[in-house]
Amino acid sequence: MPSTFSLAARIRLYFRTFASDTSAVAAVEFALIAPLLMLMTFGTFEVSRALVAHKRFQRATAMVGDLVSREKQIGSSLSTANTALDGMLVSAQHAMEPFSATPLQIAITQLRASATDASATKVEWSWSYHSAPIKSCGDTKSMPDENMISKGDAAVVIEAQYTYEPLLANILPGITQTMVWSDTMSFAPRWGAVYYAQDKLNTKCPPGSG
Repeated sequence: MPSTFSLAARIRLYFRTFASDTSAVAAVEFALIAPLLMLMTFGTFEVSRALVAHKRFQRATAMVGDLVSREKQIGSSLSTANTALDGMLVSAQHAMEPFSATPLQIAITQLRASATDASATKVEWSWSYHSAPIKSCGDTKSMPDENMISKGDAAVVIEAQYTYEPLLANILPGITQTMVWSDTMSFAPRWGAVYYAQDKLNTKCPPGSG
């Protein structure tokens, strides 16, 4: 009995000593909360970066629409027209800095409403940047919203898309995903219409490319 009692007493003493030992508690607590702190830090950084990139994407889209809609004639030939539009897209590239403009796709389209039905709009000309999908001249294409254009009038529509790649995607796989943003804006041409290349009446429907 004495030896058994002594063993039990020693076990209780060990447990009491272990329970009262607070050394390295801070290290254990840090190990438990460190992943959450890192996730919060990286997440805050990524969200802030994504918000800035999205704002610059919208600014670039609006800038292209404003530059195109203020023109009366874009180029005197297909080559000079493409050169002029390429120059306008340089402004969009600068607006995206310090983010890459490579994932940026922009489709520029001028729509003309029917003289008898404002909702019946067709493509007069279109131009693509970074292989953005566009419709051919004469195709039916609706305005972004109804009642945005009057009978017989023209409108410049900018459709943009940007693929955002998180900077920390390799650090937090499965948590930060690639995002695809889309934006559509319409503008009223300053001169009533924007004439493309040599076609001053927009009747030949020159194909745009860029």
